[in-house]
This record gives sequence, structure tokens and C-alpha cells, in this order.
Amino acid sequence: MKILLKYCTVLLLTFSLSSCLEYKEVEVIKIVEVGVKEISASGVDIEVAMQVKNPNNYNISIVDSELNLHIKGKKMGSATIKEKVTLKKKSNAVYRFTLQSSFKDLSLKSLPVLMGLMSQSSMEVHIVGDIKAQVKGISKKIPIDFTEKVKL
Repeated sequence: MKILLKYCTVLLLTFSLSSCLEYKEVEVIKIVEVGVKEISASGVDIEVAMQVKNPNNYNISIVDSELNLHIKGKKMGSATIKEKVTLKKKSNAVYRFTLQSSFKDLSLKSLPVLMGLMSQSSMEVHIVGDIKAQVKGISKKIPIDFTEKVKL
């Protein structure tokens, strides 16, 4: 009887916890603003403000990213989110974060694009890849793919 009670308790607890972690898709509503914070020989820091809807009953932490940065159609390198971002539960808010890219895998074909940026007032930036979101030890990848004209 005690064993049956334990199994029933575990089963009930499992069902109640799984309903708490019901996941609804996080949605990027729109890119509000994109700007270049810093350009150096090693990479570029881009500040992004995007409106994100989190319909879930819990906060979601952005813990990692695997993004590629393209400028004027040429791959410039990989990018990561510099700081931790927490999407508030049941929110539809604008979040600001910095994408930090590295030019270490930059090809020689991309050097003219970088040199040309010095004389321009804006550039087209394309960021594609995945960000990793986490809640209570459970993680999920969220695809990111956007193109935006950025003022320098």
C-alpha cells in the first residue's frame, strides 16, 4: 500500500510539474532598432533592440547563441550575445542586447567590404542562427534571421 501511494504521489507530481512548464513559442515581433556600438580590427559590437513576446507563465533566460554576421551579403564572422537577457513572463516588451562578433574567420574577399564601410553612413546587416533559451534546466533553440539597414 505504501509503495502504491508513493507511485501515485510521484505520478501526480509529474503531471502537475509538466503542466507548469507547458511551452508556448516565443515570438520576435519586430526589430525596433539596430546600431553599431564599436568597430575594431577584431570585430564589431552591434546593439539590437527587438520586441519579443513571451506568452509563457515563466521567465526565459537567453544563455547562449550561435549566430553568423553578414554585411552587404558577405559573411563577416560569428556573433554571440554579450550579456544575459531574461524574457519576462507573459510579456510583450522591447529587449536591448549587444551582439559581439569576431572577424577571426574573415575571408580575404570580405576585406573590401570592411574598407568600404569607412566611407559610408549606413550598411545592411544580416544576422542568422540560433539563440539558446533556458528555463529550470530545460533548454530550447530559437531561430533568428533578420536583415536591417544600420546607421554608422
